[in-house]
Amino acid sequence: MKTKSRLDKDTRRERMAAMLHHDPGRTDRDLAEAFGVSVATIRLDRKMLGIPQMRSRLEAAVQNTPGDHLRDVDIISLEKGKDGLALVRTTDEMTDAAGIVPASKLYGIAADMAQTVVDLPFAPTQVGNIKYKTPCGSGVQLVVKARVAHMHGNKQYIYVQITTKETEIFRAKFIMNVLGEDKGDTDGKNSG
Repeated sequence: MKTKSRLDKDTRRERMAAMLHHDPGRTDRDLAEAFGVSVATIRLDRKMLGIPQMRSRLEAAVQNTPGDHLRDVDIISLEKGKDGLALVRTTDEMTDAAGIVPASKLYGIAADMAQTVVDLPFAPTQVGNIKYKTPCGSGVQLVVKARVAHMHGNKQYIYVQITTKETEIFRAKFIMNVLGEDKGDTDGKNSG
């Protein structure tokens, strides 16, 4: 038996609007779980607030973002040094002979997004731990989320997740060595 206290309707709607402003890629199911209410309640709240469905929110965000492009990636939101959200639609040119977007293409998108979020020069070598979870083909709308988890010395730890509307496609953790004024110290041992 849950004893989780629920927010009053007005507070819930206010917080939901703020969440969707910051992250337009949240689904109704995500919101329902976050607020402890049904998906139908979230849909009613969105309707009352005049907030469209996720796909429309993401498309509107892309149209309202002037000139930010990372290859074929449309940056929706970016807080340098913290996090970013972007969209990319896969194309026939991105697929291999089997019609699947190979991990190398998704890795490139993820690495470029990580670089864009951090916005600092890096040493040419970096560590990338990836998981290609679900294959995808051409014509798929992907959501790319990146966040800087922490920095230790000159090492930035960045997590990137690539999803469709409801399925995780690819995720990566990067450890990038930031080049500082003392270029001989890229491992963070002497920084302080």
